[in-house]
Amino acid sequence: MKTGYDQFFKKAKQTATAQSRTEKVRSLRRKTKEKSRFPLFQFALFLMFGVAGFIALENIDEIENQWKKIDISMSSAYAQDTPPVDAKPAPTAETVPAVTEAKKTADDSDYLFKLAERKKVLDQREEDLNRLAAEIEKQKNEIEEKIKKIEETRSKISSVLEEKIKTDDAKVDTLVQMYSNMKPQQVAKVFETLDEDLVIDILSRMKKKVAGDILNLVKPEKAQVFAERFTGYRTPASQ
Repeated sequence: MKTGYDQFFKKAKQTATAQSRTEKVRSLRRKTKEKSRFPLFQFALFLMFGVAGFIALENIDEIENQWKKIDISMSSAYAQDTPPVDAKPAPTAETVPAVTEAKKTADDSDYLFKLAERKKVLDQREEDLNRLAAEIEKQKNEIEEKIKKIEETRSKISSVLEEKIKTDDAKVDTLVQMYSNMKPQQVAKVFETLDEDLVIDILSRMKKKVAGDILNLVKPEKAQVFAERFTGYRTPASQ
C-alpha cells in the first residue's frame, strides 16, 4: 500500500527529470545559435586596419617627410626654450676685479698656511735644540762635579803621601843616625838581610867614609849589588 509520502517523492523525481531535460535542450539550442552567427565586428575591424595599412604603404615617402618636419619643429622649439647648459656669462668690468681679488686672497691664504707650517717646523727644531742643550749642560755639570771630586781625592792622596814620605824620611834619618853610631861589622850583617832599596836610601844619607867602611865588610856579591844600585849602574844581561 503506497503512502502519501511515496507519491510525493515520485512526483518530485519526475519533475526534476523533466526540468533537467528542458535545461539540456535550451543549452544545446544556445550553442547552435552562437556557432551560426557571423563575426561582423571583428571582420569590419580587420578590414579597416587592412585599408589603412595599404594607404600607408602607398604614401610611405610623404609620411616620412611629414614626420621629419614635425620632429625638426619640435627640436627647434625645445632648443629655443632651453638655455645652453655649458654657456658661461662673459666676464664684465665688475666681475674681473672680484675674480682677481679672490685669486689674490686664495694665494695669500696658501702663503700664510705654508708660513704657519714652516713656523711649526722651526719651533719644533728650536725645542729639540733647547732640550739637547739642556742635556749637554746637565752632563757638563755632572762631569765637572766628578772632576772636582777626583781633584779632591787626589789632593787628599797627595797629602797622605807627602805625610808618609815625611814620616818615612824621618824614620830613615833615624836609622841613618842609629847605624852610623854602630860598629861597621854589625851594620854590614844587618844590611845583608835588609831590603835593598832601604839599604841604598840609608847609604845615600850616610857620610861617605862610614858608608865605605860598611860596604867593605859586606859580602862581595851583596857589596857589588849595593854599589851598582847606589851609583845607578846596571850590569848587562849577557854578563
